[in-house]
Amino acid sequence: MEHLLAVRQRVKEQLPETRIIKDLIEGRIDHDAYVRYLINAYNYAQFSPKVMAIAAARCMDSHPELAVYLLRHAEEEQGHEAWALADLADLGVGEQTARTTRPVPACTALIGLIHYLAGYANPVGLFGWMYVLEAVGDDLGTPIAERLAGWLQGRASRFVERHGVADTDHTQDLTAQIGSFVQSERDRADVDAAADVVADLYVRMFHEIGGELAQWN
Repeated sequence: MEHLLAVRQRVKEQLPETRIIKDLIEGRIDHDAYVRYLINAYNYAQFSPKVMAIAAARCMDSHPELAVYLLRHAEEEQGHEAWALADLADLGVGEQTARTTRPVPACTALIGLIHYLAGYANPVGLFGWMYVLEAVGDDLGTPIAERLAGWLQGRASRFVERHGVADTDHTQDLTAQIGSFVQSERDRADVDAAADVVADLYVRMFHEIGGELAQWN
């Protein structure tokens, strides 16, 4: 877990340095950037339970305990993309717009990575992705949701707020699962490698949403 904790700390330090998170912490809200965030959140959240289920099927024989956890977690993640759609609707953005707007490159790469891990590479590596995203929600979700709630007067903050609450328990559960059932050197290395890539892509995603990095045409 030492490497994962270091990755978690890196993301915790780097995310507040992105423009949109820094502005939010300092009380400045960029409406358009928040809409872009929710569209990207919708795009990756819709795949979360699916890739967990795929990874679970591939773990059944080799890692039965992790397979059971992945299936349970997949069920818990179902419908989270609807929270992002509801928030967007509160902001006047229709579902069709969310479904047809392309995510930023880093988000696209993140979606591709989790499908690769779940379906083709070592599926245990998916726990690196899960840990990073749950830890982000645990570390930053609640304080950011509080700032959003003040600006939005309790509207359009479901996705961030609900993950801030749930991700504390999820992070603890993931830590226990990884500590107990990710035992081989190969599995640990694959989890750590996935966490490194996910951390870089997730921070980059916020830079791209905030217009700080060039995107593909």
